[in-house]
Amino acid sequence: MNDNRSMQGLSATRGNYFGIGFFRLLLKFGGINRACEFVWFIALFYALFDHRARRSTMPYLRHRFPKAGLFRLWCCAYRLMVSQGQSLLEAAAVNNGAEFSIISENNSELRDLILKSRRGIILLISHFGPWQASMSTVLDYGRNVTILVQRDQNVNVDKMMAVKNSGLTINTVFTDDLTGGILDAMSAIERGDIVCIMGDRCREKDAVLIDFLGEPARFPFAAFYLAAKCACPIVPMFVFREKRNDTLLFHFGKALYPECRAQGHHRRESLRPYVAAYAAELEEASLRFPFQCYIFEDVWGKPSG
Repeated sequence: MNDNRSMQGLSATRGNYFGIGFFRLLLKFGGINRACEFVWFIALFYALFDHRARRSTMPYLRHRFPKAGLFRLWCCAYRLMVSQGQSLLEAAAVNNGAEFSIISENNSELRDLILKSRRGIILLISHFGPWQASMSTVLDYGRNVTILVQRDQNVNVDKMMAVKNSGLTINTVFTDDLTGGILDAMSAIERGDIVCIMGDRCREKDAVLIDFLGEPARFPFAAFYLAAKCACPIVPMFVFREKRNDTLLFHFGKALYPECRAQGHHRRESLRPYVAAYAAELEEASLRFPFQCYIFEDVWGKPSG
């Protein structure tokens, strides 16, 4: 298994009552764009003095910018920390009732799927851009939403997610139970929910190795197996930030229809083409918006344990 500390990302150890309270006041009186501008100053402290935070960004940045020297990598780490901090503020702004402009790319297929069938659909989401801020917007497609997430050990940061205290029909299922939330996800699909599952953070010992940014990387296949088991489509979704911090750009990949009749090791191999299709979408997104890809673990390295 991967080191739990690395898989918690940066939010699990950063953020405190005073700091988050300060940004809430800044959001209230200065607005989202002013608050996000201030993140540049806060992130500079972490970029300079938080060695663990910088190290967690390096596997991704070295693959995304293979020719970069040490100083450029430091600058990239700084920009990545700024982007993640802004994503948390954007989620808090949505949770406080802020209205964002929404732009959608390639969403006609998803709308058709929702109109043609009352059965549930899996949205394969990623730790990319202002993904927390996007959850309530998914409700605009007219279905209840169930999201499978890891429990955030930092309560203060967790409260800034747009799925918390929203008053909307968004159900949160935590993946730290014995089944990893799969049984709850299956029930949600049967009810006709849009089920959001992360596709870029692997906690499975039996991962799929897929070429990503020039080298084989570990990707989970549980979402694809669930889609095959429930005979439902799975649609990759990415949320980007363009220019200012009050606009969300939704990009939807082509719907996938996984089939899996194999068992054991062969099950993983039968799902490989579908996982590879998602990994290709994720790579394209990282090429388009390199500092909105929050992969803070070494998915290319050999897993520990």
